[in-house]
Amino acid sequence: MNEHDQELQKALTESSDFRTQTMREASATEFSNRVRWAERIYWIYAVILVLIGVLVINYFARTRDTKELIICAVVILVVYETTVLMKLWFAVAATKLSILKDMKLLRFEVARLAAVVGVEHPAEPSIKYEPVRGSSPWERKLWLGVCVVAAIAASTWSSNLTNTGGGKLSADSVITVQTNGNVTTVTNIAQTYSKMQRPQTITMHVPKDCEVRWVDNQDETMPVTITPTGTHHRYDVEITNGAIVDDMLKYTQVTQFPLAATEQDGTWTFNSDRLYSASQNELKVTVLLPLNANVDSVKPTPSLQYNQSGSTILQFNASRAKDEKFQFSIQYRLDGKQNL
Repeated sequence: MNEHDQELQKALTESSDFRTQTMREASATEFSNRVRWAERIYWIYAVILVLIGVLVINYFARTRDTKELIICAVVILVVYETTVLMKLWFAVAATKLSILKDMKLLRFEVARLAAVVGVEHPAEPSIKYEPVRGSSPWERKLWLGVCVVAAIAASTWSSNLTNTGGGKLSADSVITVQTNGNVTTVTNIAQTYSKMQRPQTITMHVPKDCEVRWVDNQDETMPVTITPTGTHHRYDVEITNGAIVDDMLKYTQVTQFPLAATEQDGTWTFNSDRLYSASQNELKVTVLLPLNANVDSVKPTPSLQYNQSGSTILQFNASRAKDEKFQFSIQYRLDGKQNL
């Protein structure tokens, strides 16, 4: 072989090595991308399973029904089994892709060696065989953080719904104002909830000089834990079985307000407000003033005002969102004379 032929063969060999190396790099990148997408699918399933698992465990810890306990236990086992299967699926997928990658690179290497037959010292391949690369460490930490945040959010959301009962609340209050300014309020409360949101307690804040009690639908007094908090007392009322009627929470709150109406220069003033923590609150308030009371002013304007057996009756209807206050003010005289 003359010098010209040797130079030509060397040039062809170098060109073949360059093309083979480029194809090997492209193939390795393609398989790495496939593994990366497979791992992302695995993490998405992991986030979904974390959400389902946390919600079911929270419900399992609060439910009292044996059938529901069994269903929750089965769902927890299915979630655990699915998690293991997803991890196994990803391991198998990564292994298969790694083997396919090595086989393809091996074919490229065989082709390269065949192209350099006759060369005394063929060049070593520039790409070493190694496992397929999946997601980077920072991406895996990011997905792990997403799982943790999802678990915290699901736990907080379900716990808040359980504690507040969720759903829609309707409160029908009858307020009786006595001639000495004392006020008695009887409020019938009905609140809807889903089984996932079944409350265990209700929390109320009432002025410390008031007497208050809660009665369930079976006329049984509901247990209460009282915590003094400055000018008000916090009442944690335990939900009894008698308060659960047709998947609704129903109970009655009876409150005695001493000297809730105040008198100045012959004019009595009664102020009151209502605030509830359900997502939607429908309020109906009926105020029965003392006999021969003559109303001077009312804010806001009542939905209905009439006189029955010598007593003036005012009715308010309102809709309020969560923690949105409804308040009203009534001024009246007991001497039967209009305050002009």
